Amino acid sequence: MLKRRAVLAGGLGVAVLPSGGVMAQPPAIGSSASESPVVETASGPVRGVRVDKVFAFLGLPYAAPPVGALRYASPRPPEPWTTPRDATQPGAASIQTLGGAAAWLYEGATPQAEDCLFLNVWTPDPQGQRPVMVWLHGGAWRTGRGNAVGTIGTTLAARGDVVVVTLNYRLGALGWLAHPDLADPTTGAYANWGLQDQIAALQWVQANIAAFGGDPKRVTLFGQSAGGSSTASIAQDPRHAGLLARAIIESGSLHGAPAFPEPATAASYAEALAKRLDTSVAGLRQVPAETLHQTELALARDPTVVKGIGRPPVLPVKDGIVLKTWPRDGTLAPVPLLIGTTRTEATFWYDLIGPDGARVPGLNPPANPEALLRAVADLMAVYRPESRTRPAEVIDAYTDAAMAGAQSLDPLSLWIAIDTDVVFTLRAREAAARHAASGQLTYLYTFDRPLAPPAHGVPHTAEIPFVFGTYGDPFFAAKCGAGPESATLSEFMLTAWARFAHDGALGAPWRAVADVTPPANVLGGPDGLVAPDTSPTSIARAIWG
Repeated sequence: MLKRRAVLAGGLGVAVLPSGGVMAQPPAIGSSASESPVVETASGPVRGVRVDKVFAFLGLPYAAPPVGALRYASPRPPEPWTTPRDATQPGAASIQTLGGAAAWLYEGATPQAEDCLFLNVWTPDPQGQRPVMVWLHGGAWRTGRGNAVGTIGTTLAARGDVVVVTLNYRLGALGWLAHPDLADPTTGAYANWGLQDQIAALQWVQANIAAFGGDPKRVTLFGQSAGGSSTASIAQDPRHAGLLARAIIESGSLHGAPAFPEPATAASYAEALAKRLDTSVAGLRQVPAETLHQTELALARDPTVVKGIGRPPVLPVKDGIVLKTWPRDGTLAPVPLLIGTTRTEATFWYDLIGPDGARVPGLNPPANPEALLRAVADLMAVYRPESRTRPAEVIDAYTDAAMAGAQSLDPLSLWIAIDTDVVFTLRAREAAARHAASGQLTYLYTFDRPLAPPAHGVPHTAEIPFVFGTYGDPFFAAKCGAGPESATLSEFMLTAWARFAHDGALGAPWRAVADVTPPANVLGGPDGLVAPDTSPTSIARAIWG
């Protein structure tokens, strides 16, 4: 049996623990002082810092910098080092531009660089074998970072007794541009660079997390929005079966065609970008990173270019190499699953109000019944092309549900309810039912805690500060509310997420999915409250068959 030697803080003792890692010689850990522990990783030693009740190791490179010849290349191992690397500051975020709702969620992304493949580890103690929770951030594959204030792992690690890992991955044009001319000569991959980064980070966890007190056999992969969909993409691929033991999908759209691009469409877009920069597609590797980023943003806003394409295809692509099946259609690995959505996801884009009462810039919702009918028809054509239900029937069903619940009947409110269900809720329920039908333990939730006034609704991302216990941070307190009820709800959710990581099961009052019409566990209220979903909107979903 493989063993590792662990020197306790201050060199006061020695413990020999069984290794849960995959390395032939699992790394040893040591520390010259309890406030600045040193851990030996496969690449070299790193020196962390004590933060409250946990140890933090920040800015750890899990792959080589994706620059120069490695731009648009599959991740490579980082260059090793021999002296302790400072791990007290996070690494640079991927290059991005924050605005609108993204800036409401993320307090900034400084510094930024193309050299961005870093992860962060928070552990209660480098000794032991605790469950590991690896977080994939959201942001439409264009924004976000692992060390955002809402997802700092200190509280979750301490109160949940888990090892928390967050990471950066390549975003925007640097992470999701696709074209055969960019094919990696070693792997053959020509797309999904950011997804490859996520997989590389999970492989790093398998090789190294035992040295941080984590159990590589009990890894929970969890993510929100783009991170939730990425979780599904990874969890459905048998090649990654050893990388995770449980999965949590928060508000993942579980994307697929025609909402997401086919390879030919993505290639055409890459060619248009190269033409605008007066170079070849392969020549995009030589364009300065910031120039490439800004030019692609301008291209994405140019209606003459994206006409007929729809959403600019800087997104995951079903290339048959990295991504073989759309998450919408995939069968997840045989692991426990926790999956859910917020009550009014679409509020995030169409009706988000800041603490100052000002509307956060977003998308324009339909303003009258005629516009609503056109919008629903377009939405169904993209997200539910198989449906035989007429758009007018959908609007009637949601109108009846709103009346039954004494809710607003204006086009905006109806649109938010319909868009939320079509893009998020229905797919989560279908995935939960499919997973449960395969015999796997499955839980479905609806997060139903409205934002603090003057905001309203329960938008996309609203649950994140409660899962991580960061709701009281000054950046979130006025948005989430920082009173006793918020504390209770956060404790309830944080405990549940951590319990799931420990055991893969949730006890009462949670209800597991047992059939094809699963009840959702509703999270919210003064006691955290888990109850079956009986809202009028849930009844309206019957229109979808």
